[in-house]
Order: sequence, then C-alpha cells, then structure tokens
Amino acid sequence: MTAMTEEERWYFQHNGFHRVRQNLPEDLLRRLNEATDGAIADCVEPVVWEDGPTGRPEDVRRLSEVLSRDPAYLEAAQHPPLLDTLEGLLGPNVELLTNKHNHIMVRPPGSLPVYWHAGEETWDPTLVTALIYLEESTLDNGCIRLVPGSHHRPFRQPRRPGGAWEQSEWLSRSLPVPMPRGGVLLFNDACFHGADINRTDGSRRSMTLAYRAHDTHDVDKQDPVKILVRGQRTYTGHPHPFPGEAVS
Repeated sequence: MTAMTEEERWYFQHNGFHRVRQNLPEDLLRRLNEATDGAIADCVEPVVWEDGPTGRPEDVRRLSEVLSRDPAYLEAAQHPPLLDTLEGLLGPNVELLTNKHNHIMVRPPGSLPVYWHAGEETWDPTLVTALIYLEESTLDNGCIRLVPGSHHRPFRQPRRPGGAWEQSEWLSRSLPVPMPRGGVLLFNDACFHGADINRTDGSRRSMTLAYRAHDTHDVDKQDPVKILVRGQRTYTGHPHPFPGEAVS
C-alpha cells in the first residue's frame, strides 16, 4: 500500500497539492495512448476544439466523458497507488465523479492557455483533482501552474477571474509543476490553477479526474454520477438505535 506519511498529508493540507510517489505502469500507459490516438483520429464526440469545430484531429483540444470510452481509462482511475494516496487524503470511502472533469486534455501544438480558475469554492466539500500524465508535461508544452495555499483564501474571489493569462495576478503567485509521463498529480480543486501555451510541436496529454469522500449524510447510495472506487457507502450520521440505547 502506497500510504501517505503524516508529513505528506500536512503539506497537502497547507499547500493543496501532492505528487503520487508511484507512476502508472508502461503497459497501461500504452493502452491509454492507443485509446486516445483512436478517439482523436476519428474525432469521437464529445470533443472540445481548439478554435471551433473544424473536424480535424489536429484541432482536438479535449476529449470529454472518457471513463465510458475505453476500459483503460477506468483502470487508470482505479490504479492502486492512486487510490491508496486518495484514501490518505479523503478517508476510507472514496468516490470518482463522472460529471466533473472526466476528460483528456490533448493540448496540441500551439494550444491556447487554460485560463486561471478555481474549480470549487473554499466552503465546498473537498474535491481532489487528479491529473494522470499520458505524456511528459514541461514548461515548454504548458505544464500546470498552481497557486499554493490558495484553497485557504479567507476572502471572496471570482472562481474564473478572466483577463489575459500573462497579466493575471495569479501568474506571479503560481508554481509551475512539470510532471513525467505516467506521473500523477493531486490537488485541492479550490486552488487557483491554469496552464500556459503549448510552445512545442507535440501534444501534452493528461487525463483529468475528480474524487471526493463519500458523504456519510448522503442517503442516495446508488447515485449514478458517482463510482465507488474504494471502501463502502454507509450512513453513519444518526444511527438508530444509538450504541447503548434501549429500544422500546
């Protein structure tokens, strides 16, 4: 089990991000890229385009709803070292969302920035974003930039502040996080983040997934948008009878 240390948990709680210690195996990466190659070549919808729906594979920016496209994607989402780490952050019962993220960022050559944003509000239940890198992510091809600790902000801030990438105040506060092929980066989705232009002649593929702890007060145990990937769905909010309580 690739358990997190107390120090790693502390850093995640304060800084908002963590790199999983173990990369995905090469065989799984090969199958992920083969499935992605096919979806791009055939422009399999739903697709987000770089600059309008041209129908050309080289203009595919993002493949949406990937968890239902090929078994390899769901296998990657349940990679044991990834789930071990998520259990250290979210507890023993972990759910994978299908209506949040669930896409491949292809980021072809010249791909425009992913503008600054925070996915969740600071008061929302913790949602952990996982980026699984099918290809190496570098400064040149537009690696993610995170603003450490911004999930703790005690002030209101638009989650999508808008404006030019280079002129945003978040750029000077951010930390670039290059990642190797097969690497997995986790971060609190309330952190401000974005990604620069891809200035290379290759793509920069990564799978984006969303995980959260199973809500013990959620009595809808068969919610179709959530996949239980670790633990069980239980209701522990107000058990009846309470321990030691006599039942009349």
